[in-house]
Amino acid sequence: MDDLGYRLANKVQLTTDGFSAYRNAVDMTFGNSVDFAQLIKIYSATPDVGPAKKYSPGICTGARKVPVYGLPDEAHVSTSYVESHNQKMRQNMRRSRA
Repeated sequence: MDDLGYRLANKVQLTTDGFSAYRNAVDMTFGNSVDFAQLIKIYSATPDVGPAKKYSPGICTGARKVPVYGLPDEAHVSTSYVESHNQKMRQNMRRSRA
């Protein structure tokens, strides 16, 4: 988070998943100079039988947008941008190994 803080010159809107440690990290890096929200996904129960019970999370049934600091624009509270970027990076790395 510190590395991100050094790279940004202007106030930004930041969205993370619901991992609780992000709140502290964002607070320590940006204080109140960021519009920060968390997108908390809601999952159903895990399957009751078979290998899926042990290895699979429940099905995502929804998400809550929780403003944390500043005034985040609810229309832009999303982790899709970074998830799409991470998927593209994984695909490119897989292609380079072949």
